Amino acid sequence: MAHSSTPSTSTSAQRVRFSSAAAEIPPSPESSQVQHAADDHAIDAEELLHMHKAGFASSDDRSSTTLNDVDNDESYAVSGSAQGGVFYQLLQAYKTPFPVAQDTPSDTRSTSPTYRPGSASGPATPSRRKWYNADKSAMHSHETLATLVGAATKLANPTEKESPVLPPNHQRTSSGGVLSKVWKPREERDARIKIHVANVLKRQHYIIRMARALMLFGAPTHRLEEYLAATAKVLDINSQYLYIPGCMIISFDDVLTHTAEVKIVRTVQGVNLGKLKDTHEIYKEVLHDVISLDEALARLDQVINARDRHPVWLCVLMYGLASAAVSVFFQARLIDMPIIFVLGSFLGVLQLVISPLSKTYSTVFEISATIVMSFLARAFGSINDGSMFCFSAIAQSAIAMILPGWLVLSSALELQSRAIVPGSIRLVFAIIYSLFLGYGITVGTAIYGAIDSNATNSTQCEKPLSSYWNFLFVPLYVFFTTFTVQAKWKQMPVMILIATAGYTVNFFASLNMKFSSSAPIAYTFGAFTIGVLANLYSRLRHGVAAAVLLPAVYVQVPGSLASSGSINSALKTASALIKGSGATGDTTTDSLNAIVFNVAASMIQIAIGLTVGLFMAALLVYPMGKRRSGLWTL
Repeated sequence: MAHSSTPSTSTSAQRVRFSSAAAEIPPSPESSQVQHAADDHAIDAEELLHMHKAGFASSDDRSSTTLNDVDNDESYAVSGSAQGGVFYQLLQAYKTPFPVAQDTPSDTRSTSPTYRPGSASGPATPSRRKWYNADKSAMHSHETLATLVGAATKLANPTEKESPVLPPNHQRTSSGGVLSKVWKPREERDARIKIHVANVLKRQHYIIRMARALMLFGAPTHRLEEYLAATAKVLDINSQYLYIPGCMIISFDDVLTHTAEVKIVRTVQGVNLGKLKDTHEIYKEVLHDVISLDEALARLDQVINARDRHPVWLCVLMYGLASAAVSVFFQARLIDMPIIFVLGSFLGVLQLVISPLSKTYSTVFEISATIVMSFLARAFGSINDGSMFCFSAIAQSAIAMILPGWLVLSSALELQSRAIVPGSIRLVFAIIYSLFLGYGITVGTAIYGAIDSNATNSTQCEKPLSSYWNFLFVPLYVFFTTFTVQAKWKQMPVMILIATAGYTVNFFASLNMKFSSSAPIAYTFGAFTIGVLANLYSRLRHGVAAAVLLPAVYVQVPGSLASSGSINSALKTASALIKGSGATGDTTTDSLNAIVFNVAASMIQIAIGLTVGLFMAALLVYPMGKRRSGLWTL
């Protein structure tokens, strides 16, 4: 105990010296800082040597020397636990067992693990409770030492047979008594080590599995580190996280041995709102100690390995119906919708059926799809000199389901959350992705223009439907879209209600408040509306705000501005290419430059407006955030 008090005293003295630096200027600050840093390192080295040479140290002593190393400014990424990791527990096998045999009951309690929800065998829950109905007075699970030892032994040696139990009346010999005094402390130490290692491994395994599930099912990317840090803090696991698109780097830190174990979780990110809801329920129940980690891991495996809720053929059909419903954003008419339905269904076949079969084709899916869609759209639009079908509405609606509106919004949310690395990577990819779409539209229209000399050049639809028809088709579009993102039936009514309310605010803000010339302002009002409604639904009904927000975001970002700019620029470029070299001078160059700026800049402007509205809504409903778990909202 005398040794353990030395580092804490020096640390506190160091803090006083730094805090009083403004009032009292030391004679040589640089040499003083270097001297204290050297003292801290010497103390750490002496602490490590003492722990390896002596017996078990008190957990209170260890906490006083290790918690000072935790960066308070980065508390969201480090749990601050003073318990050792796997390497530290394994090192205990090389220590002498005799100090353990002389431990007092209080010492035994201090060296035993803190049995959180990650215990080796949690208590069976007779009737499933919701996490928000958990008993706050009994947050910890309690198990007997015999059960823990047995579970840890089975975990370490799954193929080893159980040793026979001696009968109660068995009499030990004198030699057996001598041997028991020698080997009993070692056996108790090994059992304690197995318990510690089994618990640490199980908790680490749960964190890795949860990270994979969150990435697979479309959790908000700018809050992934916050979710995992909250889980690690409850499970007493020191860890840090770094997220980049498609990869989560996890570092499990052992503060007692100054080592770290790094895990890399790589997976293809997708969107599955039904499974995201199930994952959120498991996440909350573990944080509130409603279920054990055994049950949580089993349920996570079931969720990850379960089949999609809606079959592929139904999603392909919904692709076509959603494309037809969203066509009202692009001034389509009723006569254009059957053509749009066919082209949208064909796009669903390319994305959901053909692209997963060939990794090579998946790399050129966006370009090939836009080329085919724009080619067919101009072919249908050229019938009867463009008087029957609207070329621009068909071309834009056919590719509306693959527009990168959600991708650009995710990058803007990450940048606004100060996640510079993933936000920058995703934003660059979104811009290049948009340019791919613009290039495909240009090539498709130019190819058909080279084939048909009478190809239409019109970029406007004749006699479009009134904009008030949108209030009929927006709920239908949201309903069809929920199938493509694998939402549950009970989630659909809330999604439709929130999306319709957000579009209504956006519509009247653009129409009556004269914000049509500044689209980001109108989109900010719409995003603020859907954000407030979704966060209230999460706070009052314990739902997942991020899940019900996604279809509403799809309505807020129909891609009309970016797609319209690319259509007009593509038509001008294609016309210049077909008419000959005399007309391909500055017109072609200006059109290509317009594709770059219209496609990329328009989507970024809309994403900025949505980002501001969503963050303001989260600030209004959750002004202080959530202390135990992160905000499951955009």
